Amino acid sequence: MLGTLLPISLNTVSASAVEMTDGQTVFSRAPRLVRAAATYNRRRNPFAAYQFTIEVPEDGKQALRAVKIEQKRDINTVEFKGSKSSAFYGDSLAGGSPVSLAAVGGESQPGEITVEFEQPIEPGNTVTVSVKPRRNPFVAGVYQFGITAYPAGENSQGMYLGSRRINIYE
Repeated sequence: MLGTLLPISLNTVSASAVEMTDGQTVFSRAPRLVRAAATYNRRRNPFAAYQFTIEVPEDGKQALRAVKIEQKRDINTVEFKGSKSSAFYGDSLAGGSPVSLAAVGGESQPGEITVEFEQPIEPGNTVTVSVKPRRNPFVAGVYQFGITAYPAGENSQGMYLGSRRINIYE
């Protein structure tokens, strides 16, 4: 869990943010983690990219500002190349209209990367974040990644969307 839920009233401060009485911005309706996929699933492949698709609900009030991808404990830890990260609108492996990134961070912590969008993803849109590992793990198996979404707004509180698996084969 991200923290203890307290009975706090919500104040709507704009069409794109909900601010709690303690100043934190939160999602009023959770984005949905649609899928995870790898462009190449063979172990040690240096050309693979991992894609995570997220739907921002049309009836939500908050835009999506950033996404944190965190590998769950596995045999091998994936090291990400932040400079090779990208995003696009849609949910196809073939890609869609590009989404500009403001920043990519966290790759100094193996198995973790955070991608921040230059312009937040507005409600009603689907975005796919593509992150590049240095190479696929050396050991074949199932690798789990947890996804946390952050709304646009000051002092935003991340919301854990769940985890998805990426299978790596011999």
